[in-house]
Amino acid sequence: MRKLNRVDLPAASQSYLQKKQAEVNSGSDLKTTWENARKTKRIQGVFLTLMEMTGKRCRCMYCEDSRGTTIEHFWPKAKYREKAFVWKNLLLLCQGCQNHKGSQFRLGSDSEPLLIDPTSEDPWDFLYYESRTGLIVARYDSESDCPSPKGEHTTHKKTLPLNIEAVSEGRARTTRNLNRAVRQYLELPLDKRETMDSIEELVDVVQDHLDYGLVVWFFLRDGRNEPPFCRLESECPRAWSACISKLELSD
Repeated sequence: MRKLNRVDLPAASQSYLQKKQAEVNSGSDLKTTWENARKTKRIQGVFLTLMEMTGKRCRCMYCEDSRGTTIEHFWPKAKYREKAFVWKNLLLLCQGCQNHKGSQFRLGSDSEPLLIDPTSEDPWDFLYYESRTGLIVARYDSESDCPSPKGEHTTHKKTLPLNIEAVSEGRARTTRNLNRAVRQYLELPLDKRETMDSIEELVDVVQDHLDYGLVVWFFLRDGRNEPPFCRLESECPRAWSACISKLELSD
């Protein structure tokens, strides 16, 4: 999972959402209004904008293993009808994640959602990646001396299928590919490591593996302390900076 920047909707789609929300607020049947709206060109514009937010492969905003195929409400529309047509409440999910999430939506003691919203929060603030297994778990919170409640709820098997074998293997495979690319770069002769061609090739490989948010994990978060990434940072500062700059630019 990775942080996604929510972009502005086209004016026509935004206006349409506001119109439909006003209808719901006035008492129109929510289910019928949403189902009818989903068939319109304006909502198709919303869907396309969500797809653009996820990148070229249009992956699910949660598992990032499957293609995002449906619009899902972060705050469930059945219970929070006042958010049914609010742009910031709409996500792009695969069918598997949508089926798991359903209307499960727990609030913490501060009345804030326990489920991570990847369009408004950095998931790695609440999650930790176990690179040996490909699993993501709740980050340990030193202040409370316990795992992050948001991390625990989001990774729970009844909330989202984030750690099923197919997904964890996808993360493990991406980890292996990133490790391999960095190790191959470090094996280059010293006079070739910091050439523009070699650096650009490494940056391109890194950019090809943005899925699952693992590039952010290994270059910007805790994973940068793991080999071979820590070695790349200490021995090849130009290459490391180029990878970081590209990530920040993409962000």
